[in-house]
Amino acid sequence: MTDLTFGLYYDFRCTDSEPGALTRRWAGILEQVTWAEQLGFGSVWISEHHFVDDAYASSTLTLAAALAARTERMLLGTNVMVLPIHHPLRLAEEALTVDALSGGRLRLGVGMGYREADFLPFGTSLPERRPRFEAALATLRQALRGEMVDGIRVAPRPVRPGGPELWIGALSRPAVERAARLADGILCVLPDQIGPYVDSRRALGRDDGQVALGYQWVVADDPERAFAAVAPHILYQVNAYAEFGMFGDVAPLTDAQQLVDLGFYRLLDADGAAAELLRLIASGPVVDCFSWTLFPGEPLESSYERLEYFATRVIPAVRAASTPAGGGASRSPRS
Repeated sequence: MTDLTFGLYYDFRCTDSEPGALTRRWAGILEQVTWAEQLGFGSVWISEHHFVDDAYASSTLTLAAALAARTERMLLGTNVMVLPIHHPLRLAEEALTVDALSGGRLRLGVGMGYREADFLPFGTSLPERRPRFEAALATLRQALRGEMVDGIRVAPRPVRPGGPELWIGALSRPAVERAARLADGILCVLPDQIGPYVDSRRALGRDDGQVALGYQWVVADDPERAFAAVAPHILYQVNAYAEFGMFGDVAPLTDAQQLVDLGFYRLLDADGAAAELLRLIASGPVVDCFSWTLFPGEPLESSYERLEYFATRVIPAVRAASTPAGGGASRSPRS
């Protein structure tokens, strides 16, 4: 897989409490991903949080297994699993199972987590997350490679050399350096992280690595109109993350325009999105660009229009402008 991929990103939230709504919502997402693969999207990412009333994705690899059965070529990624709350051997079993089902298409993205409610019911806490993360990561790496861990070997065996790629999600500088040191790639949403990540890789005597870069945009022919239609759903999403503690001490937003004024989202047409993506791709070893596909409570039908617009207008423009210079983004050797 040498080409730059463009990705979908889902949290699987369902704000409708009516019986049967969750099944319909999730079935609709599976249908949408299947359709989007035919449209040219090359990856799909699934987030993870726990004990959230709107059914935020909590069994992430189960959802990835369902997507593996419905897709043929798409890379399947977790973005990210909260590693300190998982037993690394059990996680390795599930990841190797999904990788086998998908024919070797899983990117296992993990992170330390930041939301206390994700930790306490599993018998751990935020202060314990750092030592638990690094210990679990070492065990997980061994198990994914099919190596013996304390006298046992997890099953199934890897279906590709080295097993699934192991990625780390990072927001802080120490996390970026950790990803450079320990992972096959970094999952980030801050372009400013790319330079420090590459510098850290080079300081370790390694290649430049791999970056999967998230962006927070509404891309449409008339982005202001499209934003107006989905603004209540984005406002719900951003305020939910603020409640989780993702942004630090940030008060809930009360007006949708704040989403744009405070930089949470940008509104772009195809030309603007293509130009911005080309700038981001040129900044480092970016192999995947992804964005939220479906906002909480948003009707599936409205997101189809944005996806088709992006696939028919933005992806071809980016590929046409970037391929002559280097034939696409290269996938780096493993750590």
